[in-house]
Amino acid sequence: MSADTRAIYDLSFESSAPPERLLAAATDFSKRRPDFWPGITRRQYRVYSLGHHTAEVEEGTAPVHHRYRYDWTDDGLVRATTIDATAVRTGSVWEMRVGPRPGGGSKVHLHLEVAYKGPVGALVGLAMRLTRGGAYRGSFSKTLAILEADA
Repeated sequence: MSADTRAIYDLSFESSAPPERLLAAATDFSKRRPDFWPGITRRQYRVYSLGHHTAEVEEGTAPVHHRYRYDWTDDGLVRATTIDATAVRTGSVWEMRVGPRPGGGSKVHLHLEVAYKGPVGALVGLAMRLTRGGAYRGSFSKTLAILEADA
């Protein structure tokens, strides 16, 4: 991914949910995954492989889909690398780091490195640039609200 075609977003969040809850949702590749992540429809969710700290899955909401390779560590890092997608190039990255927040709950940092492609990608990329990653922020905020209510 060349530096001139990618967009980088760094977003920070705080949550009342404990880190373990957020990490469990990020690495839950069961049929419940779309319940936690509003950007995933059941129709476009498929697990191709699942290992101890890895998964290869297809996720999305029509007309956009992503095939990711997920890798995660025991210390709070989850990384999804694009294998194939409708609107982003192979090698684009979504990364979440979760840690405890003083007084309880979690601090979350999302780091995204995205190279958009095609007509849908051009529209999504423009919207992301204009809102400084607002759609990523909004989607993840919905996930946090679900996890906080479910905790």
